[in-house]
Amino acid sequence: MFDMDGTLIDSIHGWVVSYKKFLKQENLQETLELFKMLDGKKLIKKCEIIKEYFNLPLSQMEIYKRCLVFVKEGYDNDFKAKDGVIESLEYLKDKGYKISLNTATKMEVCKGALERLNLLKYFDYIQTCKECGFLKEDERFYEISIKRHGENASDILFFDDNILPLETAKKLGIKTCLVFDEITCKNYFDSFKLSDFKLNKISIDSLKSIGL
Repeated sequence: MFDMDGTLIDSIHGWVVSYKKFLKQENLQETLELFKMLDGKKLIKKCEIIKEYFNLPLSQMEIYKRCLVFVKEGYDNDFKAKDGVIESLEYLKDKGYKISLNTATKMEVCKGALERLNLLKYFDYIQTCKECGFLKEDERFYEISIKRHGENASDILFFDDNILPLETAKKLGIKTCLVFDEITCKNYFDSFKLSDFKLNKISIDSLKSIGL
């Protein structure tokens, strides 16, 4: 089981800066105060804060959709697979492993990158939060994943760059691997102890080092 953003695709920066592009489009200045208010927040929450901070006539969702346009442009044209990912997926496929993509990003937003990078062929199935109806912090997301894999939970390994999904999956007995990303987990990568494995990057050698 693989997460997508920050794990397979180098896209986190695009999500982070999308609100900055919206502000520039609206000729709005990001103050230090606003920067601190937005730091570490998910995009949907950032949009709520921006609306209130500038007292904008746009709704939170209207701002969010505007930001998503910039994000989708990144998927369609710019975001790349992280170093070693394509070779690693090819390696796992050749070894006969069942591979799934498990992401909070809607397919209509990210499909352009998956097609452009020729990644779709590696996945036996793709599970999104929208498609299954549950967030990745919800145990029911992983109950569905286990059924779709057709394996015991302990025989499934989940790769993600975010600790909350990993902690949730681990509660159901899924083995977990924290994957380093410069933005999402740099501050706690070394100190986090609850995952079964940690990888600085996904590569054939690193996969072999954890028994794959």
